[in-house]
Amino acid sequence: MHSSGLFKWSFWGLAVLFLLALSGCSSNGNVNEKVATSPTPTPTISNTSNASDSPTSVEVAKGTVDIENIGERRIFVYLPAGYETDSERYPVVYMHDGQNVFNTNTSSLGKEWRVEEIIDQLVADGTMEKVIVIGVASSDGSERGMEYVPFPDESIPSDGTSAEKFTQYFINTVIPYVDDAYRTIPDRDHRMIMGSSFGAIQALWMGYQHPETFSAIGALSPATWVSNGRILDELAKETEKPALKIWLDMGVTEGMPIDPLVNVLKSKGFVLGKDLFFQMDPLGTHEEKSWNRRVHSPLIMFAGKEAVQKSKLEVSDYLTLLSPEALDVRLNLIATMDNGMDYTILDGVGYEVLNPEVGQIDMAGKVSFLKPESLKVNVSFQGVTEEHLVNYEHYVKVFKVYVKSLDVDENGNEFSINLKASARKINSTPEYITALVRAAEKIGIYKIKEIQEDVIRIIFNTK
Repeated sequence: MHSSGLFKWSFWGLAVLFLLALSGCSSNGNVNEKVATSPTPTPTISNTSNASDSPTSVEVAKGTVDIENIGERRIFVYLPAGYETDSERYPVVYMHDGQNVFNTNTSSLGKEWRVEEIIDQLVADGTMEKVIVIGVASSDGSERGMEYVPFPDESIPSDGTSAEKFTQYFINTVIPYVDDAYRTIPDRDHRMIMGSSFGAIQALWMGYQHPETFSAIGALSPATWVSNGRILDELAKETEKPALKIWLDMGVTEGMPIDPLVNVLKSKGFVLGKDLFFQMDPLGTHEEKSWNRRVHSPLIMFAGKEAVQKSKLEVSDYLTLLSPEALDVRLNLIATMDNGMDYTILDGVGYEVLNPEVGQIDMAGKVSFLKPESLKVNVSFQGVTEEHLVNYEHYVKVFKVYVKSLDVDENGNEFSINLKASARKINSTPEYITALVRAAEKIGIYKIKEIQEDVIRIIFNTK
């Protein structure tokens, strides 16, 4: 990896430290709504798959979930309603961390995705065809990282080779067992692999390396930081574009790089909205509750109706904090399609600032403030326009929290950042922190008053 790569990916630890600090910003309420994403407007993510949240007059027939063993490994098997009485064959969705997919009693952290309820509802709504779901349990403790992370990383730990052995076990043992035991459609066009976090990295790598086995990948909150972001380098080396559909997503508060992954897949020939779908979830956290809220979209991508037109657009904004080269406030346009999928639109979006004396927005949706006031903008896509307010005071609060995560002396709106102490605190360098502070100044929240050898003084702009 090039020399700047270490800075680029070690910064993930800085972002996590900052985001952990956010969790203490309010004594009550949802910190994601209050701090990590702009509260105006409050975004809502469509989830027609949730029976309890979306009442329907259609009777929901329920599938069944059973637990089996392949040797010493558990698999959790969801069979769709009617499986016992019909003779149909079904597509299969394979999921990592299978113990967390269906039942809180088996879940590692007492939380579940509720995938069976989501699929039952989607099928009842006529949005998705019936599928079998196979949740393959992970091993316990550090063995999980060994199975899921295909590159060496001592911090996990991962040796980079155990994941390939797990992949071969998955393809040569689990899939043949399932195809023999259940009425599957045993071909790659009817198989999907899905996971979250480390499991998302494993799903992405397994699916990308084995398009003869899978036709679709769902990577929710992929841990892109592992092995200093090596997944990007490895994908960039690939010379051929596999025939796959890929779903990627990330929550705003997770602090993990996702845009670079979207970009490298686009460089390989994947087209957003066609065979590559991406969502930046404005309320997303790194847990099953968020994956439950988003999982209907990759399921529909695999086994649902084709989208014909959008039914709703919603705009939010968030702070990207990855490196000095990728630090910005950005608008996020999520389209809900008529087939129920929700995903972020990155291309073909128009931005019109209604009070240009206050700030600017570039073609990529990046925001810079010229005055300490909120920015009004019209966001347009395919003939539909939504007015949005980028709340200036919100980002003042966000940046102050981030600065306070460092070693600082505070005097009203003036902060003195002690570089060496801050660098030791977050395992970085004074030069890197200086670069971050300079880059963030361009957003227009504060001005740099003075830079000395070991101190940067910044002043937050006020009305």
